[in-house]
This record gives sequence, C-alpha cells and structure tokens, in this order.
Amino acid sequence: MSTLLRSFAFLVLAVGAVAALGNALAATPGAALPTVLFFANPMTSDNDVIRRPASGELSVAERHFAALCRGVFDVTITQDGTEVVKEKLSRYRAIVFFTAINPPGVDRDALIAWVAGGGAFVGIHSTANTFQGHAEFGRMLGANYDRRPWRTAQAPQTKVIIKVNDATHPATRHLAATFPFADDIYQFKNFDRPQVQLLLSLDPAGLDLANSKVNPADRVFPVSWAKPHGEGRVFYTALGDWEETWSDPRYRTHLTQGILWAMKLADAKP
Repeated sequence: MSTLLRSFAFLVLAVGAVAALGNALAATPGAALPTVLFFANPMTSDNDVIRRPASGELSVAERHFAALCRGVFDVTITQDGTEVVKEKLSRYRAIVFFTAINPPGVDRDALIAWVAGGGAFVGIHSTANTFQGHAEFGRMLGANYDRRPWRTAQAPQTKVIIKVNDATHPATRHLAATFPFADDIYQFKNFDRPQVQLLLSLDPAGLDLANSKVNPADRVFPVSWAKPHGEGRVFYTALGDWEETWSDPRYRTHLTQGILWAMKLADAKP
C-alpha cells in the first residue's frame, strides 16, 4: 500500500472512530454527552480566527468547534471569562482554551486546582501565550509561547513538515509519520520535555535554523503534547490559527481525540 493510501486509510478509520463514539454515546438510553466548555478570547492578539464579527455571530473557530462536537460532546461556547470560575467548573468534563494574554474574569488558580483534582484541560494555539507571568499555569500547560521565528508579513502562514513523535496516541494515530502543514508556527520556551508526552514536532530539516530568532539548543520544536497534571490530564496543540486548519479533517480528528484523551475517554498512557 502506498504512503498516500495508507494515510487516507488511517484518516477514514480515525474519523469513523469519532463518529462511532458519538453515535454510541447518543444511542445509550439516558446517557448524556460529555460536557465541554470552549472558552475563546482573543484579547489584543492577532488571532482573527477567534475574533467575533461586529454582528456578534460566532467566530470561525467557534463555528468549526461546534460542528466537530456535534454528537460527541455537549459544548458550551463563550468568550466570557466568568464562566471559568470555581463554582462553575464542576459543570464540565473538559475545559478547552483558545485564548491569549490575560483574559479577564478567569479564576486561574481555581482552574489549575480543578485540573489537578482530575479535570481535563485542552489548550489550542495561543493558549501558550496566556498568563505568561504565572509560572504554575505554564507548568500545567507544559510550555510558554516564545516567538514565531519563520513568520513574515508576506507569509503569515509558515509551511512546515510535521513529524509524529508518538504514533500510539489517539490524537496522532490517524496521521502519516511526516506530513506537510501550513499554519502560524510557534517556538516555545520553558518546555520541559521529560514531563510531557511529545506527540508532534517540526522536522528541523525543513526549517531555517540559521534564523537569529531560533533558540532551542536541542533542536526540538514541539507542536503538540500530552501530560498529566496531578490527577488530571492536559492536551495541547499549537495548530489552529487559520480557517484552513479548522477545515482539515486531520486537525479535527487530532483535536477531538485529544479532548477525549484528556477526559480519559480514549486509551493512551497519561
């Protein structure tokens, strides 16, 4: 079987697995779908994919997230940080952030404690640039945003080759060993590799390592990872800044399975 056909077969199986899980959950008499809060707050960042239009309609990412949750999760979508406070966290099985800077209203310490107590936290893209001055949030997430070495005004989307570091994880099993992708590509700091299960990283062979903004000494450029935090689980993916990403079946499965894993509804080591 060719690499292309093998990748397609894995994709079909993965999408089918998500659909089957959703159908099974929905078909179980009296069973409620797992509850998920999607908190998207762009603040002053340039993440237009989560910026709502003046009409107040959902943003691009919010619309896509609602669609991929259909039949799998019972999702609440908000840009109001007061939904992420101690007395409301127990309503949800998982909290998904697509945020930046310091979103107001969030009870950050309560969130961290909730995850440590067994909750599921998922961070998308610029979430790594959230609460940068709070070390414990960064430790929970697994790293902090540093910079975008390869982005230019002429090419805001960076074309890279992504490699799968762990093909056993539910969020990566559907992916080819390496694959091209275009998105807003991050570099990270405070990435403690021994503490995380690295899932995806950039193939350095396709990068300009002579760029003066490139700084990781070990030449590991993480893209996605999973990790425990106390009794809870954390999943992070740096991808998600463009509508093309959200429309990509590979990404949709990657994110959906990452959420299921964080909720301990998909099999993989923590």
